[in-house]
Amino acid sequence: MKKLILTAFLAFSLTTLTNAQELDQTEAIKEQLSDAQVTQLTEAEEQIAKAEASLEKCAKKQAEADKLKSQAAGLAKGKAKKLLKQAESIETPLIAQKISAYNSYEKANSTIYGIYAANIADLASSASDKKREAAQSLTQEATNSWSAAAATLKKVPKDKKADQKKVAKLKEEASRQQKEAISQQIQTYAVLLGWFDQPSETTDRLDSEPDYSSFDEAPVAVESTERIIFKVQIAADLVPLSLKKLREIYPQKEIINNEEDNGIYRYSVGYYNTYEEAAEAIKKMGVKGAFVVAYRNGKRVPQINEVVPKE
Repeated sequence: MKKLILTAFLAFSLTTLTNAQELDQTEAIKEQLSDAQVTQLTEAEEQIAKAEASLEKCAKKQAEADKLKSQAAGLAKGKAKKLLKQAESIETPLIAQKISAYNSYEKANSTIYGIYAANIADLASSASDKKREAAQSLTQEATNSWSAAAATLKKVPKDKKADQKKVAKLKEEASRQQKEAISQQIQTYAVLLGWFDQPSETTDRLDSEPDYSSFDEAPVAVESTERIIFKVQIAADLVPLSLKKLREIYPQKEIINNEEDNGIYRYSVGYYNTYEEAAEAIKKMGVKGAFVVAYRNGKRVPQINEVVPKE
């Protein structure tokens, strides 16, 4: 892997991708599918939307319980006990609701992953050698993430008397890994379908010398340390993407990392100490197909699931 080369883009307003841009990618994928697959995919998306809505409600209820527990910390034993009991009454039913939501995620994600995998294989078979090789590399990353999710699900205890908090936590972890695999599939589509085709002019390309006087800060070297750092990959392609195209993908004013490996150019943003921080940042970015990647000593860690701390 070549040494990470950092590139920044020009000052730009702090906005996110529009829903229309995300819709364009979704529709581009659906155009490759049969009518039956589109129906299955749409149903899976609706199922995920319901699961997400359920988890949002759980999060609000959990916030209520956490507030009560925080209040109890500064009270006398009797009053504290009463508040803690109220918090427990709120938390207890949430576990079952979370497990139900993650079960829905699992079913829907399995449908989406299966459809994408089959379609990507078909597209790759008729693609150029360069695109096919890139697709194989990206698909392997998705396969690794999906396999990690399967391994996590195997750890879920089957006994009805098992600790349900542990069950929910494992299912949450598996859901994260499944979503990561699907995000990696979306970036594979980007390569195969040429979502990021280059403009004819060369003045706006990443490999041209940028005017750093327009930047809030110049690029900095990735910290060389054994400590794991996390970033968010926003795009991948067979050729260097222009600054203009990257601004369309990720219009925030922030340094973008450019890394070339085996003929694939990968682009990531951010610098996070924990996986959770990076995952939370993705929610605010609005970049479809973005996923968390890890680095050690300035080099990408191939199997991120091996370095994500487990509780």
